[in-house]
Amino acid sequence: MFEAFRTFIRADAATAGFILVYAGVLIALLALSLVYGLAVPKRERKPASGPATLSPMQRRARAAAYGFAHGVASLNVTPNQITVIGLLLVMLNCGLYLVYRDPFMFGTGLIAAYLFDTLDGVMARAQGTSSRFGGYLDAVIDRYQEVVTYLAIGWVTGLWLPVFLLTTGSMLTSYNKARTAIEIPIDNKGWPDLLAKPTRTFFLGVALIGGNSVPWFLPGGLWVLAALTHLTALHRFGRAYLMLRPQGRQQDTAG
Repeated sequence: MFEAFRTFIRADAATAGFILVYAGVLIALLALSLVYGLAVPKRERKPASGPATLSPMQRRARAAAYGFAHGVASLNVTPNQITVIGLLLVMLNCGLYLVYRDPFMFGTGLIAAYLFDTLDGVMARAQGTSSRFGGYLDAVIDRYQEVVTYLAIGWVTGLWLPVFLLTTGSMLTSYNKARTAIEIPIDNKGWPDLLAKPTRTFFLGVALIGGNSVPWFLPGGLWVLAALTHLTALHRFGRAYLMLRPQGRQQDTAG
């Protein structure tokens, strides 16, 4: 049966095995979510709210996203559970990459897992169950997702220096905004920097997929990402300086 499947998709044994294992675990996770939804009583949900004025394309995209979210929400799966499942999917992809060392499948699998991870926010808004802890958990899980991804890439490729620089740059990019929020209230969406996490994820996936055909594409992509993440961290440091400096003057004057 395996040989028939491999012949049907026209892939080598490693790629076919990767697809079967990934699909099997994903189906198992969805089955567990279904069992949980049937076993746990459903809670009342607040109506969704959002901006009143949207373009036609935004309305269609929002309707599709909320339609999918409501379909999943009917199983009584919470946004926090979606967040954790997203981490498990990323870890699964990393494990399969360590075994099969297929950058194409790793890149496509990571993009799919990170897209799944964005569902938690959509569900929280659709259910009216947004919470401070949910946002905190999502931020922490995002950091773990990046760390395990970079660790797997470093282990397989041996490119530890650009991986180290990419990891530290990514962590500093997130920290430089989070630390500012401790000092003053900030707008979480008001940091339109060069290389935030969604952009980092997309470019990393492209580097992995391209590395399957062009040997230098992945190493080059890692070095570029490492440089740009530190540039983004410095950019956020500069923005924080401009935001915090007037606050310091006000405190000095008040004192």
